[in-house]
Amino acid sequence: MSNTRKLVSNTAIYFGANVLNAAIPFFLLPILTRVLSPADYGSIAMFGVCLSIISAFTGLSVHGAIGVRYFQLAKEELAQYVVTCMGILVVSTATIFLVALGLRPWLPEITGLPADWLLVAVVVSGLQFLINIRLSLWQVAGQAVKYGTFQISQSLLNAGGSLLLILVVGMAWEGRVLAQALAIGLFGAIGFCWLWKDGLLRKPVVWRTHCLDALKFGVPLIPHVIGGLLIVATDRLIIVRLLDVSQAGLYMVALQFGQVIGLVTESFNKVYAPWLMKSLSSKEEVPRSRIVRFSYLYMGLLFAMAIIFGLLAPWVMGFVVGSEFKASSELVIYIALGFAFGGCYYMVTNYVFFENKNSNLALITLITGLINIPLMFFLVERNGLVGAAQAFMLTQCLSFVGTWWLSNKVHPMPWFNLKAYK
Repeated sequence: MSNTRKLVSNTAIYFGANVLNAAIPFFLLPILTRVLSPADYGSIAMFGVCLSIISAFTGLSVHGAIGVRYFQLAKEELAQYVVTCMGILVVSTATIFLVALGLRPWLPEITGLPADWLLVAVVVSGLQFLINIRLSLWQVAGQAVKYGTFQISQSLLNAGGSLLLILVVGMAWEGRVLAQALAIGLFGAIGFCWLWKDGLLRKPVVWRTHCLDALKFGVPLIPHVIGGLLIVATDRLIIVRLLDVSQAGLYMVALQFGQVIGLVTESFNKVYAPWLMKSLSSKEEVPRSRIVRFSYLYMGLLFAMAIIFGLLAPWVMGFVVGSEFKASSELVIYIALGFAFGGCYYMVTNYVFFENKNSNLALITLITGLINIPLMFFLVERNGLVGAAQAFMLTQCLSFVGTWWLSNKVHPMPWFNLKAYK
């Protein structure tokens, strides 16, 4: 298969897998929004936020190093590298579990969740790390079918378990969270066994060298991850604090709708990023003006999609969600535009990764995340729940503009050379 055909084929597979993966929880909305209350959805949202925060520290982001070293190490040494990263995972997860155990009396007041569920989140985040390793290795190997099948199967189990525990067993928000935990646990174990089957687990010989290398890659990304969390996760914490948990549930439903745009951008970037890296590294130079022209065309298309989607959302949600959740439709246009800015961010951030300026990117992301907190407080107090969606959109815009400036500084492109587009 030619490189072009393989690129198109993998793009279609990743996009199809992402569509199905996102569609599964989306199709649950007509059922769950008629069974669960906004407060239940708020609790589900808070568990997701806590899981994201914990995941920033379990494994210390070293799974990304495995994907990079895949092209640089022989299979035997790569297998040792994978096991070294798993050792980092075990130590970091155990440490976070002990910290959560020590803070157990105070965590429920901060998060609104029972302490036991927060301990579950720590364990689940560790198992998710195993899934990330397995998926990362499939992605860099170009095995899109295995990647998509694994991802979709996990989502199907998650959705089926949720329906069983909520509709049959009679659980409330706990059923959705428990199903998620069980699905991640099972597929984490499957991912581990698959790594073993593929010969990607070997006892490390030079574990200290590999450990330092993985930490050198992962630890500088932690501020970047934290900054990202401040952008995408603090909104629900602030909504719960200033409004209530049921409002966080409404926000979560609107976020799920707006993520349709995020789905498009993420799917495209999974294929575009490797192509761009290869083009920037290739001796056969692709005209930079052509790359920039395509980037602008793509950005314009994203914003057109986001606006149309946001305007149609009130009509669509009238059929899809329960009556208690219809008020969330007015948030969708802001959230969709926020995800469009996120797609623009993807188009410029890859130049930063290419030049290995991760620490600079981490600083911009962290600053943007810190700006998001007072901005979110101000707009939620002023405009209520709509203000949260507006803050999300503005913060995504700031993240894009800051990263665009950095990318042009470290890897200049003819973004503003109008003559180059003629």
